[in-house]
Amino acid sequence: MHKKCTISIVTDNHYKLTFFDHCRIQIKNKYLFSQLVLIKIIFIMKKLLIVLTLVLGISAFTTNASASYTIDDAQIENLFASATATTFSMVADIAEAAPAMAVASASGGKDPLIAILLDFFLGGFGIHRFYLGTKVMTGIGYILTCGGIFGLMPLIDLIVLAVNWDDISAYVDNPKFFMW
Repeated sequence: MHKKCTISIVTDNHYKLTFFDHCRIQIKNKYLFSQLVLIKIIFIMKKLLIVLTLVLGISAFTTNASASYTIDDAQIENLFASATATTFSMVADIAEAAPAMAVASASGGKDPLIAILLDFFLGGFGIHRFYLGTKVMTGIGYILTCGGIFGLMPLIDLIVLAVNWDDISAYVDNPKFFMW
């Protein structure tokens, strides 16, 4: 139930707080009365702020959109007439991708970037070695030695993979615990 508050002075030392539903409270403390007056002012200001926000919001969305747009067909036709025709060729795309394919085929179809990222994020579990095609025991060795001799092996593997970026075929299907 919504209550509207009105405050009035009864006598010099007694104040009255009246709600809209006819509840009346008499207050004898002057400081408490001043606090209640401030609370009432804050409620009024809050309501005014809400109303002002609604009015501004409604007015912002109901602006007059009377701007007229005209389309000049002659200008559009001139634009199309002066445009240069371009064609896309699949041959050019394949020629650009050929060096990347050569690196992938030289390394046994394994991408060095993926191997490096796996080594960086999951090297302690030997996931990069599984990606490169090592045996299961190598991965178990990484896990049992607390991430490959406390993280030293994945760090060395990362450096070796980064240095040998162009050809990682020596590390593909490598069964040794030490990849290098």
